Amino acid sequence: MMETGGAGSTQKKLTMSCSTPDIISNLPYNVLDNILVCLTIQDAARTSVLSRKWRYRWTTLPQLVFNDEFCRGSVVRATTDKLMLTIYKVLLLHQGPLLKFTLSLADLKSCPEIDPLIFFVSKTGIREFKLYIRKGEVERYKLPSTLFSCLQLEHLNLRSCVFKPPPGFKAFTGLLSLVLYEVSISGDVLSSLTSNCPLLESLKLRSPTSLNYLEIVAPNIKYLWCECLFKSFHVKIPHGAGVSVFWKGWRNHLGFNEGEISNSAMLLCSIPVVVGLALDYHYVKCMAASGIRERLPTTLDHLMYLQLNDVCFGEPDEVSTVSYFIRSSPNLKALHILAFHRATAAIDPVVELFDGEGWSDVSLNRLRFVQLGEVSGTKVEREFIRLLLAKSPMLETMLIRLKSKEVAERLRIVEELTGFRRASAQAVITFSK
Repeated sequence: MMETGGAGSTQKKLTMSCSTPDIISNLPYNVLDNILVCLTIQDAARTSVLSRKWRYRWTTLPQLVFNDEFCRGSVVRATTDKLMLTIYKVLLLHQGPLLKFTLSLADLKSCPEIDPLIFFVSKTGIREFKLYIRKGEVERYKLPSTLFSCLQLEHLNLRSCVFKPPPGFKAFTGLLSLVLYEVSISGDVLSSLTSNCPLLESLKLRSPTSLNYLEIVAPNIKYLWCECLFKSFHVKIPHGAGVSVFWKGWRNHLGFNEGEISNSAMLLCSIPVVVGLALDYHYVKCMAASGIRERLPTTLDHLMYLQLNDVCFGEPDEVSTVSYFIRSSPNLKALHILAFHRATAAIDPVVELFDGEGWSDVSLNRLRFVQLGEVSGTKVEREFIRLLLAKSPMLETMLIRLKSKEVAERLRIVEELTGFRRASAQAVITFSK
């Protein structure tokens, strides 16, 4: 009886299975495409066995991403020649427009085999192109002229390349974002490129070498990130355009003598509406050397986010930099400061810079979030924290990361700081390692 029942049950299940529609095969093509773009190229190719509708559907996807996920199993151990051959095969199978192409592999070096890939991509109407040469320190890859024929590009992201356009090339006029990471490019070419991209919204530059001059004329720029040094740097942005700016330098690698360094304060004046600003060590020092002691030449009325990295509270000029930035930013909402400690710095310089009476004309009525890193608990740091708590009636969170690892020292600092008077009843002070 049990055997008969089991056989009947199995037969019933088979009948139901045969009558059930094939859900996978009947998925709309747009749903198939949404699934495939979430997979690696290998996994997308394997879906060809699912049904006739899925067969080779992956070859029509508008994006191809060759990154470290692509290098799995036997591929990760392949030589450059074999790896490129595999990529060539994928490209030969591809059909239709290719809007996004990424080549970013951990062991990718500059090699001539990349040229045919770019040639193929240049014929597909590419709009987003990313090429990261991970091992280009010795010899950087020279971009072929075919890349500069991709006039429909909207996003360009390059690393360890030589950017030297052919004669007659001006710019990618539809470009929205540009990232140049350790790319060899002259100041004149960079100025011409950025100034002839009227739709450019985001520009990110990182160069270990110093450039003499850069001028950016960008009516739509919203994000400007520069990790490089310039003798002269000029930005022309129409009034009313809100821009987030991040300038980053390198400690012990200033690039120019002090007399050659452009005045960073005057650079800020050339950007009418700064909504976010981050300055790293080099530019903090430039500001500190500018001689400003109370306020910037222009009030940063639109600044909502301020980040100052590697500020030494043992250096009077750097403490002044913090002071005049806060004084010049009446609408600040978020403040991030990362402290840096030098053995040669004074212990408690110019504490009076944060004296409450000297700040009677300053209010931080919109400040809601403060993050302070590497706090060692010096007197000037404590007075600075006291001032922020006393002048910020809307403060919600103050996150403090302490430098000391000693339990007793940390407890002493925590006890003192949490005892300061707060203008905001809802302000919460949080400590972390």
